[in-house]
Amino acid sequence: MINVASLALASLVASAPAPLSPSPLAPQSKGAALPSTVGAPKVYVFPMHGQMGTDVSKALVEIMKEDIRKQKPDIIVYHLKSADIDRIEYLGENDDTDEFGIPDVEGYRDLAKDLHESLVDIPQVMWVEDSVGIATLMALAWSDLYMKSDARLWGLSILPMLARHPDEDVAAKFLAAVKGYGNGVLQMGGYPEVLGDAMMLRERKLSVRFKGREVEWLPDTSGTWIVDNSEDRAARFDATIAEEVLLSDGTADSIDDLMFLLGYREYTELESGKKLAKQYTEDWRKALERVREWMQEYQEAEEGAESAITALGKQRSILEKVLATLKQYPAVEARLGRLGVNQTAVQIQIDNLRKDIQRLRDAERGNRGGNNGGGRGPGGMGGGRR
Repeated sequence: MINVASLALASLVASAPAPLSPSPLAPQSKGAALPSTVGAPKVYVFPMHGQMGTDVSKALVEIMKEDIRKQKPDIIVYHLKSADIDRIEYLGENDDTDEFGIPDVEGYRDLAKDLHESLVDIPQVMWVEDSVGIATLMALAWSDLYMKSDARLWGLSILPMLARHPDEDVAAKFLAAVKGYGNGVLQMGGYPEVLGDAMMLRERKLSVRFKGREVEWLPDTSGTWIVDNSEDRAARFDATIAEEVLLSDGTADSIDDLMFLLGYREYTELESGKKLAKQYTEDWRKALERVREWMQEYQEAEEGAESAITALGKQRSILEKVLATLKQYPAVEARLGRLGVNQTAVQIQIDNLRKDIQRLRDAERGNRGGNNGGGRGPGGMGGGRR
């Protein structure tokens, strides 16, 4: 996974962000303020649960944005629960690597930017239940940040891993691109490059100096509170430390607690967001299972077939169903892309099968050029579960 992502970064290097400058979404322009004249605000909870890049993706964002416009809430709460590793740290058998967040730094930057800009008139709050891995990038795209008492805000050290390359010059360019995009997302939440570097790079240190209710982040241990003085791991936060150093605005274990911290004793929670997110996740994951079953059928198509043409025709029919599913559910393509199963590869194989079938038909009619081309699947079709 890391090697594939590193190759994809080549397209980012040429457009890597210049040194960061003040962003329109920095603290001085945080978006809509929380309503002060609404006694019981309507609250829309937007679940960001599961795998980044599939469960949490552009497709989900589009569904939720449409519903938010219909529901017209007073406040949006992004409820983030996406962790690559189990609570029992580094206990491998509890961690499913297939469920690790897909490392699409540019994509998550665009998602966060879209949510900020398209819903700019509605106050937005990030509420972290748990975040380990690339999801932490999304969490820090909002300045109004709250955490559950046992929440983690870990894992941005995954980003430099994507920049690995045997050529040191290329690796340095990759790292600059990754850092630029990563810090660009943090800048949306008003967080400084010093914090982003410390959370991404193991060798960086981090401390804070308090000035009243303001905090100054320092790239060393000279501050009054040392956050990270280790070179073995990047900076990371649990809920207690995050609140003490003013990274988070408070700790809330329920939506009731969160709304109380925001200043509301009464509120109305809109339920449609939770239902839509749940349905979206169930739909694409069921589609994934169907594609896996079709991939197995594809491999077995020749067994018991009356003729080579029949087998190839069955394989083509299966791939056409796969292609339609990939088009309908981008999350399925994102998951299976690690196996090389994507729309382009499947379409090429469908075209090849058509040609093979035609050659066999021509041969049966006595024409020259008969050839049973077999029909192997794209990128390891049917090989392994991902």
